[in-house]
Amino acid sequence: MKLTHDLKWYLGSTAFYLVPGGIQAVLFPWLIAVYLQESPIKVGIAQMAGPLPMLFLVLFGGWLGDRVDQRRLSVLLASLLAVPPLIVAVFFYVDIVSYELLLCWVVLAGCLGAFAQPARDAMLNRVAGENVQGVVTLVIGVQFGIQILGFAIGSSADVMGPIGVLCFMSFFMMCSAVTTHRLPAMPVEPGDTAHESPLENIKAGLLVAWQSEKIRPAIILIFGIGLFFASSYMVILPLMVRDIFGGGASGIAMAYASNMLGMCTIILFVMHRGGIARPGRALILGGWFSALVVSCLYFELSELAFYGVIYVWGMCGGISMTLSRAIVQEASPPTHRARILSVFTLGMMGGMPIGSAIIGVLVEYMGVRNAVLVPGLGMLLIIAYLYLATSLYDVKRQPVTVKVET
Repeated sequence: MKLTHDLKWYLGSTAFYLVPGGIQAVLFPWLIAVYLQESPIKVGIAQMAGPLPMLFLVLFGGWLGDRVDQRRLSVLLASLLAVPPLIVAVFFYVDIVSYELLLCWVVLAGCLGAFAQPARDAMLNRVAGENVQGVVTLVIGVQFGIQILGFAIGSSADVMGPIGVLCFMSFFMMCSAVTTHRLPAMPVEPGDTAHESPLENIKAGLLVAWQSEKIRPAIILIFGIGLFFASSYMVILPLMVRDIFGGGASGIAMAYASNMLGMCTIILFVMHRGGIARPGRALILGGWFSALVVSCLYFELSELAFYGVIYVWGMCGGISMTLSRAIVQEASPPTHRARILSVFTLGMMGGMPIGSAIIGVLVEYMGVRNAVLVPGLGMLLIIAYLYLATSLYDVKRQPVTVKVET
């Protein structure tokens, strides 16, 4: 795949933007579960708090992304996202850190991210050219690959301490702001919705997404992934590392990295073969197999087998995350793209806080091994519905022609 000048800068800015997310994915549950030694219920609530703002704000983020220059908005929000880690670092320096403070940190970051993500997603189509599925696959490969670097930095909290790790988060986010600024201007796509209120604009995006026979099943699938799998990833894996294997930040990072390596493996395979002609069929089969794989965590596994199962689970997740997003990117009209992508993000982030809270309670009362059976069963039900009641299985790849504003 040939990388244009603008696509290179987009990939660079995306990489810098995602490193702090990888760091936070390890650092935050380590601070809650290991540093503060909170209960499974509190771990579940904490892991719910980060994505919770997406439920209320991401649709407004999509509306804003369709109404202003997406590059300028992304630069501003990346700059603002660099500030909260520095504030938390100051609290660590003066040694007045609490569970409530950490919740405030992730909620604030989630609020800013709810406006940043739709604009960043919408910019992809404007630098991708016709091969949207290929570029989406590449971007998600960069996303998961670069987060492994974030996991490595986050895992150093055991040795370095949280202050240095938080400063790294701020540094990488500022680098994202600088590299995003190098992209061309991305003004509003021409349309006839300027007279509409924000709620009318959001409703229009929701209607386009729900009425599409391609977009609607992809959003239902991603909601199921957020509800059952992403919540298990965020709550069950750190608790298994802590309670079964006696691990800390490095163990949590290893679990997350194993999952990401699995995703990167399948993404490299998809890129090598030039994409997937029938992404809907791959999503159905991959989701079914993924539900079986995650259920294997119920058994008493050695530590090596534990990480192996997580790796295979990540391979399944790579298919689901890549192809569902590619379907939505390809099927979204330019005038509604940020809003529809915000609906897609809402699907994932809307399921995560609900699932995290439920999984935390299940672990508290059922034990971590028994609780892992619930998301596997739940995902099987979602896949069965999509196969029987929607046309997802028959969705085929389609090229998209886009233009880049200069």
